[in-house]
Amino acid sequence: MPGTSAKLFGNAAQAKATSSPRAKMAMQAAPPPPTLRAGPVTAPATPAFERFGWAFMDLRTNQLAGSSNKDTMPNTTESMIKPWLAADYLSRLGNEQLSAAMRQTITSMIEDSNDEAANTVYKADGGLASIKRLIATCKLTETELGASWSETRITPADAVRYGKCIADDTAAGPTWTPWLLDKMRHVEGSVKDNTPSNVTMQGGHWGIVDALPESLAEETAIKNGWTYIYADSRWHINCLAINPDWILTVEMQFAGSQTYAGLQQGADACASVSRQLLYTPDV
Repeated sequence: MPGTSAKLFGNAAQAKATSSPRAKMAMQAAPPPPTLRAGPVTAPATPAFERFGWAFMDLRTNQLAGSSNKDTMPNTTESMIKPWLAADYLSRLGNEQLSAAMRQTITSMIEDSNDEAANTVYKADGGLASIKRLIATCKLTETELGASWSETRITPADAVRYGKCIADDTAAGPTWTPWLLDKMRHVEGSVKDNTPSNVTMQGGHWGIVDALPESLAEETAIKNGWTYIYADSRWHINCLAINPDWILTVEMQFAGSQTYAGLQQGADACASVSRQLLYTPDV
C-alpha cells in the first residue's frame, strides 16, 4: 500500500516539523531572577546625615563591600540586635524544650519589635554576658558594649558579619536557625505603626525590603533598629536584610522630626541603598 505509506510518512514529517520549535522553546532556561550585587551607592541628599554607612556581603563569593566608613562608623544597634537575643537564648536551650510562653515572647520580639519582650529575653540571656557572646561567637571586630542591648555599638561591616552569623547556623544552631529566619521574614507593621507610647507593637516592615521585587522580598529576612535619641537629638536607624545570596546593612544618624515622618526618611534611605544595588541579570 504505497499510497498509505507515503501518507503516514508525510504526517510524521509534518508532526516533527511542527513540534521542533516547541521542543527548542521548552529547553530554554528561565531568566535569572533579580538580586542584589555590590556596586556604587550614593547617599540620599536628604536628610542631612550626621552619620551614614552601609555594608554588603555577597554570600555567593563571600566578598564584603560597602561605604568607605563601613569599618569605622559605629551606631547603636537598637532593635537590630533582637535576632541575636533570640539566637543566644535558643542556642543555650540544649535538651530543654522551648516553652510556649517564651516562644510567644521571642515571636513578639522579632515580628512586632516588642521592647518589653526583648527585655525579658535579654534578662534570660544574662544581660551584658549575651552581648559579649555576640562579639565572640560572631567574631565581631569593631563592636562595643553599651549599657543595655539597644546601646551596643556596631559598625556596618560588623553588622553584616552578625547577619551572616544568624544566617549560617552559628548563632542559633541548625535546629533553630530556620525558625528564627522565618520569624524575620514575617516582621509586621509600617513606619506609621511606630509611636513612642507603644513599645509592644512598633512596626518594622520597611527599609531595604521596600525596594525589593516581591519574589525577592518574600525570601529575605529583616530586622531594623530605630530610636530617636533625645540626648543627641538624632534618629539612630539601622536596617538589616538577610537573603540566601547576600546580606545588606545600612546605618545612619540624623536630626529630624521626632514623629514617624523622621523615621520615614530613614526607611527611604535604606530603600535607596537597596534600590541602587538591585540587579536584574540579562536574559
